[in-house]
Amino acid sequence: MKILRYIAVALFALVTVDAVAWTTEVNKAVLMFAEENLSNRAKKEVEKLLNAPLSSVEFVNKGKSKTRLDESGKSVTTNEKDAVVMLEKAVATLENRSATAQERKAALLTAAEMTVDIHCLANLHIDKYLEKNFVISRHNSMQIGFRYYTVKKTNWQKVWQKVYHTSHGVFSAEMYLYDWRIATKGMAKHYKKEAVAPREWAEQSGKRAMQALKVFRPDALLETADVFRLEEVNNACMYDAAFRLANLLNKSLK
Repeated sequence: MKILRYIAVALFALVTVDAVAWTTEVNKAVLMFAEENLSNRAKKEVEKLLNAPLSSVEFVNKGKSKTRLDESGKSVTTNEKDAVVMLEKAVATLENRSATAQERKAALLTAAEMTVDIHCLANLHIDKYLEKNFVISRHNSMQIGFRYYTVKKTNWQKVWQKVYHTSHGVFSAEMYLYDWRIATKGMAKHYKKEAVAPREWAEQSGKRAMQALKVFRPDALLETADVFRLEEVNNACMYDAAFRLANLLNKSLK
């Protein structure tokens, strides 16, 4: 019942609040979670470069760096301001043993922020969906009942923000972290086998977005269960961001 109450509050907020990237608390929780999955060697190298732990990093772009996918969901951009391009360059610098400590520090800060940002669905610009806009609101028919919601036209990115993060607005980073530890028990081994592949990461986020968007047709009626699945999408992206950041640093800071 508590979850349903969270969702109900979020749905009404959708209409009036502008879309933003993941909250500061979510970003911090991702860094804390990644830090817990760093190897001892990587953790020491991070603290050497930053003179502080990974969880202390504050995002320069406030978690709003964008990445663009084409209408098929492929990341083909070469724009230097794109989050994927910035991340690829940061990884190359971290792996370059000839880079100075200052260059590697800057690359580490960029890698941390861009890894988180490309997993935030509000930061994805998918060509096919740029003009496809909608919002979820409670249906006004007493015959339909409270558990159904209707889709209306507005900024589609709000779908990703307000259903989850507004409904969890009272959560601290520590509360997120506690939930994630339980939900992801045993998952770290899977991510350790992954290659460091920023474009593939962004494309996977894009697939999740487009799959979920299939139900958001204008004037469609959604059950609470449909809306609840957005939380699952958000959670999966957050887990990806944390584990992949740890994996990236473990492999780049050997």
